[in-house]
Amino acid sequence: MNPYIFIILLLTGAVCFCGCTGTSSNPVETPVVPENTPGLSETDTESEPDIPLSFEEEIAMLQNKTDNESPIQLKVGEMTEVTLKENPTTGYTWNVSVSDGLAIVNDSFIGPENKQIVGAGGVHMWTLEAIAPGNQTFTGVYRRSWEPPADADTTYIQRYIVVE
Repeated sequence: MNPYIFIILLLTGAVCFCGCTGTSSNPVETPVVPENTPGLSETDTESEPDIPLSFEEEIAMLQNKTDNESPIQLKVGEMTEVTLKENPTTGYTWNVSVSDGLAIVNDSFIGPENKQIVGAGGVHMWTLEAIAPGNQTFTGVYRRSWEPPADADTTYIQRYIVVE
């Protein structure tokens, strides 16, 4: 056997043996859990501020709130804004449309305050003007423009009643 290989194996074994048998100066302590701490099934997830909602959950909550409210009433000539989270760095953007009685007069994306966070999303804001009376809608579909529309796409709909 080559003496160099023998020395390398011997040194490797010594380093492994010393590393595996050393004692830690900081022994691991088992944390003490108070008896009145709620179990996982007892925890109310809606009151947990540390767990952020996913994008889809946020839009679903917003849509649920919108669905449970009466349509927003506007007068002809009145302006309103719709603001939705968006992260175009992922390729996903809001593809929006409005019914004939609404017009989009401003369409802008507002990025994150900290410009050094690469890939961070922001919000997309549309300013709408009521131009004709009747039941009107703002509809947004969050998807990649190069992919075909799918039933699973995230959708947001806001209803309006425009009066003279």
